[in-house]
Amino acid sequence: MASATCLCSSKKESRVHVIYTGGSIGMMRNDAGALVAIKNELFNRLREYPCCHDKTYKQSSENEDQWLVLPTVEGELRVLYDLDEYTSVTDSSCMNAKDWQRIANDVGDAYHRYDGFVILHGTDTMAYTASALAFLLENLGKPVVVTGAQLPIFDMRTDGRDNFIGSLMLAGNYNIPEVLIVFGGRVLRGCRSTKVNPDSFHAFESPNHPFLGTIGANIDINGRKIFRSCNLGTFSLHTELEPNVGLLRIYPGITAAAVRAFLSEPMKGVVIQSFGVGNLPSNDDELMDEICKAVKRGVLIVNISQCPKGSVSPINVAGTWMETGVISGCDMTQEAALTKLAYVLGKREWDFCNKKNMLEVSLRGEMTTNKAAKINDIDFIEGVARTLHLSMSSERHQMCSIFFPALVEAAVRDDDVVKLKNLRQYGANLSDTNTEGRTALHLACFLGKQDSVKCLLAEGSPVDLTDRFNRTPLHEAIDSDNHEIIQLLLKKGAVLPEEPVELAEKLRSLTEHDRIERLESYRLAGANLDVVDGTGRSALHHACQLGKTDVVKYLLPFYENPSIKDSLGLGPIQYAKVGNHCDIVAMLCASKQN
Repeated sequence: MASATCLCSSKKESRVHVIYTGGSIGMMRNDAGALVAIKNELFNRLREYPCCHDKTYKQSSENEDQWLVLPTVEGELRVLYDLDEYTSVTDSSCMNAKDWQRIANDVGDAYHRYDGFVILHGTDTMAYTASALAFLLENLGKPVVVTGAQLPIFDMRTDGRDNFIGSLMLAGNYNIPEVLIVFGGRVLRGCRSTKVNPDSFHAFESPNHPFLGTIGANIDINGRKIFRSCNLGTFSLHTELEPNVGLLRIYPGITAAAVRAFLSEPMKGVVIQSFGVGNLPSNDDELMDEICKAVKRGVLIVNISQCPKGSVSPINVAGTWMETGVISGCDMTQEAALTKLAYVLGKREWDFCNKKNMLEVSLRGEMTTNKAAKINDIDFIEGVARTLHLSMSSERHQMCSIFFPALVEAAVRDDDVVKLKNLRQYGANLSDTNTEGRTALHLACFLGKQDSVKCLLAEGSPVDLTDRFNRTPLHEAIDSDNHEIIQLLLKKGAVLPEEPVELAEKLRSLTEHDRIERLESYRLAGANLDVVDGTGRSALHHACQLGKTDVVKYLLPFYENPSIKDSLGLGPIQYAKVGNHCDIVAMLCASKQN
């Protein structure tokens, strides 16, 4: 395995913040041999435990009493850690969304003061907490390790000590920007993990994704498997979770009434655990009808398999129930599916379509998408980053600055608004300019991609930005004669920047070539069609001189004074008479009478 990038080698120490939420790992045995949580005793016991604290180490920081120090390990940084023990530790079976939010907030509050975090947690719902934290901690740039144990740290025969020390070493030495579970010598992605055994020292598995590493005689991390977001934003918290979500496990003979009751108000989202590759009893029309009704009401339904390994495969699903708007959860665990659904529904700023789309793509490496027709753009970028072993933020920033513009351009050419919004969510700047100073809005207007124009304008793309040819998006819309896009740009404040003489020359050229539709595009964009050139001649003068009957017919309604004289004192009608264009003369005379 390739080692992951260690934290800055210029430091001799790293600092880790430990949060004890509850669980057997930090408990003590009373006189009767029962496990109990003794308030504030964990820190004191750790200080007296040689393998968890080196009393001889002289720290370089103040407040030495606050810190515990792991004994030295060759080739690794000295790990200093402090402990935040919750006032009321909680059995993990009692954990809920409020506890996940509290932990996320505590990590967020201390984020910039530590190199990594270790969360001590009971095993029963550890995978749920790890999955929830993976989504709530956005743009994570440091390791957050969730661990626990079947037996306390201080028991003679225990897994707690190794899990605890291994987690501290990992959080203090390795640049893994993920929420992890460390248990039984295995390093697992938090949102890929599930508990498979209630009493084994190897209680957790990652059924559909390889381990990220192992902790044995050495700590071996597979750097190619680490998930690194290409969102260039800084670390942030999103702690709003939709409470009205649930897991519905299908069983033989389940009734439509049971499904109806589960999907009814106030449910906003449901994870259905179906048979095999995603099957339901499709011969039960009443049951299928209840699912269709829920989807039409706006309930987001995600389909995952009851099988621990493998993935939902819509093309192999019996019947057509997946075509009703149900979302494939691919190979997500039940823990990841439920917490992701709560997270996505908690994003009030996302519209329904975007929420549905976000459930179909991998946000934190929680699933393997099986969209054969398309490669997810963000997964593609991430794959390139891993292949090139890019881990420094500056390297990844440079790579994204190369790839994002190309992906945005491809999305515009396909008029794919969903892809544009996805790229925006992942950090693409939709207002970026290329080497010619052109934005995605320039391209969308030129190609006549109306949906993309609406999306880009909604995202704040500037309407009056000029490229190196001094052209704005409005020019591109005019040259493509897309009147609807012109109107959209004008509503956002676009202004035609031409000087009168320059505009008059363009109108003259269009008149000479019978470009009536282009003249209309200029008019809609705010151009005065009776503007005159350096000789005082307007487009109407030229049309009359050249005998452009259709052009004259188009221009006349927009001229307040069709008899306007040029610098020679001649009006359009004189030019028509000289050219013997009788039909034009008649039109001009009729316009005078009107």
